[in-house]
Amino acid sequence: MVAELGCAPRVVAPDSGSGSAPRQGASTAPAPGRAAWRYEVHLAAEGELDVEASFAATADPVLAVDEPASRFVSRVEWAQQGRFVAAPAQGPGWRVPCRGGCLVRYRFALRTAAEALHDIDLAIASGDAWFAPPSTWLLSPLSAPRGATLEFHVDAGPKSRFACGFARASNGAPDSYVLPAGALDDSSFAGFGGLHVADIPAGDTSVRLAVAPNDLALSPAQVEAWVSTSANAVANYYQGHLPARHAFVIIMKGSGTSTRGETLGGGGPAVLVRAADSLTPTTTRDDWVVTHELLHANFPDLGREHSWLSEGLATYVEPIARARAGLVDEQKFWRDLIEGLPHGLPEPGDQGLEHTHTWGRTYWGGALYCLLADVTIRERTGNGHSLDDVIRSIGKTGDVDDVSWKIGQFLAAGQTATGTTVLRELYDELAEKPGTVNLSALFTRLGVVLQNGALRFDDGAPLANIRRAITAG
Repeated sequence: MVAELGCAPRVVAPDSGSGSAPRQGASTAPAPGRAAWRYEVHLAAEGELDVEASFAATADPVLAVDEPASRFVSRVEWAQQGRFVAAPAQGPGWRVPCRGGCLVRYRFALRTAAEALHDIDLAIASGDAWFAPPSTWLLSPLSAPRGATLEFHVDAGPKSRFACGFARASNGAPDSYVLPAGALDDSSFAGFGGLHVADIPAGDTSVRLAVAPNDLALSPAQVEAWVSTSANAVANYYQGHLPARHAFVIIMKGSGTSTRGETLGGGGPAVLVRAADSLTPTTTRDDWVVTHELLHANFPDLGREHSWLSEGLATYVEPIARARAGLVDEQKFWRDLIEGLPHGLPEPGDQGLEHTHTWGRTYWGGALYCLLADVTIRERTGNGHSLDDVIRSIGKTGDVDDVSWKIGQFLAAGQTATGTTVLRELYDELAEKPGTVNLSALFTRLGVVLQNGALRFDDGAPLANIRRAITAG
């Protein structure tokens, strides 16, 4: 269903000059018990944001946005004795005395920033739709109070839409959202402008979808079908329940022949996908990018130092989820592993997955770790447990991409879920040192035989039942 987002009254007048009075009833700081930082955001017709912000008392005198976006901020003013006065620039931001709390207003040139920066992590444009994390357009103190939250309300105007994956504000106000103030610097995507917005059912949850239709080869309805297929494959893998309760997916036109995706997690996971020029309703069935990114969104953040594991999990589990949903046949699943996994083997000079950050070792080396873990857990438990149990048990904690996990937590979760120490053993063998893996012997034991370009299955192989169980679930 298309989400019709309501419009709130405009708060900040875009043509109000320096020295004018604060709006009626404005406070210089949030009321006790409310969010430490509060924002009223209005999208003007020309693609600029008029923002009024109130901050609880802070000793930090500088307010800033992400530094590359600071040149798109203008007319920063703060309320002093009943009137607004200009705030002077200082370092990366603007100096505002805020020891007793403060009220600030400013303008952010969102459209100009998105077109000029065209950076997926800062701001990016697609026609009259603009995507940027709140850290790009929300001024804030350089440090956040421990445990503090921020709340913002967006008035997108009568002809535009706003969409994001952040949690709704507890007061239930429309278009009002809340996130930890400490998550602002790493906050996930939000979208403004000419968007098609829909909530896509996925198991017993849903995914919020925003489509920028500009030059997209697919209609909004076709995009909905594409995302629905991918999201439900992931929900099916999690036995009908996506761990991420507020996952947000953006689809916009990309460039070239490949579809590309990225996931950000701060405040609530969001996926931004740039669709290939050649994508059609038929080829979306074969697309793996949305499924891959949604797996990231529904799993805790393991940090850059363990990207081999997060990318390896998504690379390994994505075709499993799609195979169980009937989108990938068993032949293609195993052929892709036979062709891809050799890229993940160590080369001379390798120092283990934790210390060798090449493309092959990150994606396929991580996937090789996951395949070995899956097969070994199943073998030791008579197919009673698998890597599925580890991932699903983590999903039941509710921790997703906006929550950071230590590697030790993951390894401990594996032991609890399977009753084995397989994940720890393989970590010691393959992550801290290069390790050795005989892929040919592994595939032979699984009954996967590639001969003269033809793939066949040997159902008499020692681990043939494990091979079948991996794709069947």
